Amino acid sequence: MKLKKFLPFILLSILPLLILATKQIIDLRKDAAGLPANIFIDTQNPGSNLSTSLWQNLSQGGEEPVDMIKPVIGQIRALSPKLIRIDHVFDFYKVDQGNNNYDFSRLDGVVDSILATGAKPMLSLSYTPDSKPPADWNQWYSLIKATAKHYSVEKKISGIYYEVWNEPDLFGGWHYAKDPNYTTLYHNTARAVVDGAGNAPYKIGGPAITAYYANWIKSLFASTARSGIRLDFISWHKYSKNPADYLADFYSLNKILSNYPQHFDVERIISEIGPNPKPDSWYDQSQSGVHLISIVTQLTGKIHRIFTFEPVDGPNPRSNKSSGWGLITHSSKGNTPKPRYYAIQFLNQLGGQLIPSNGDGTWVTSLSTKNGNKYQSLIVNYDQYQNHSETFPVSFKGLKPGAYTVTIKRYLGKTSSKKITIDTPTLTENIYMTPNSAIIIEITN
Repeated sequence: MKLKKFLPFILLSILPLLILATKQIIDLRKDAAGLPANIFIDTQNPGSNLSTSLWQNLSQGGEEPVDMIKPVIGQIRALSPKLIRIDHVFDFYKVDQGNNNYDFSRLDGVVDSILATGAKPMLSLSYTPDSKPPADWNQWYSLIKATAKHYSVEKKISGIYYEVWNEPDLFGGWHYAKDPNYTTLYHNTARAVVDGAGNAPYKIGGPAITAYYANWIKSLFASTARSGIRLDFISWHKYSKNPADYLADFYSLNKILSNYPQHFDVERIISEIGPNPKPDSWYDQSQSGVHLISIVTQLTGKIHRIFTFEPVDGPNPRSNKSSGWGLITHSSKGNTPKPRYYAIQFLNQLGGQLIPSNGDGTWVTSLSTKNGNKYQSLIVNYDQYQNHSETFPVSFKGLKPGAYTVTIKRYLGKTSSKKITIDTPTLTENIYMTPNSAIIIEITN
């Protein structure tokens, strides 16, 4: 991880289309000009299933060379994780014993803990003992081949992910256009994984760069397109409090993919995500959870997976500003869940088929589903400056007239319900949301 520059937060300078109440007029005047929400949900056009795999992934950093997942297996299992990523797999766990002898016992302990949470591992294939490029490519090939064989064939972990290195633009001195060239690393590593894993189900990709850098992505697409070497996913890291930055990366990637149709279906992964690459008080407060929820509403259907960094704090705070990036404090601090932990639990209440949810504003965004006999709308009011509150309508259209139960679940708050009868096909609720808050509205017949 390293500090990334934030793109400026660009707000739309247009007048509100509809002033709903005096409260909203006050809200809009006290903030920079922006678009208020007027959310309407089409209940009659369900589409594809909501992929909870978007947010059910975690990335544990190299805080210490021990199994950091084991003490929190139960707490992590409660989040229903799909993948848990670890780096430092070779230097922390002393796999390479020299002379083509490998000891996987330490790494096995971490992998077994990941499996015990219900997740599959993503192994970030890093580092050499000095974090520099391999001095002998034959030795590197043998290490990677043995690793892939051990986990894909001998331990029979179906669906494991292999990510080639971690932050190569920061660790190892790799480049995309000169030596030492990351594409050389990728091709040697991918060839070894293919040979070691054989026909077992797995995925391989990279480059796991510190931020979205288009030239790195283009270089990897171009080299794998020329060689035909396997590339199942493209990955990068993103730390920003501005949701527009994440969307800008998505649109840039789509533009690049238009020149590489053979890669258009590549899985798109942000393998580390958070509001700030540096220690930040947000990580101990509810803003980090609201940030995650907001990102989910905006990246659904665009990115396949995001990996929240990180499950567990390190043993020592890196700053007096925060206990760490973790969802859970270190075992020496009691393994206590922090607000972002509960954001994932909050998101896990969603399910079913996506239905059109339109009318998002500058701060208020939404995501809606038809889940069994109920309609759900996740709505979040996110403002990185922590100022904006708003009142806005939420309309569920296409309902049959009759009696309904309206339930509102609040992130880190109470749940309330009421009965309502409608004699038209539309049920409308006027919602007031304070800065950095999130709700799920459920409509049940």
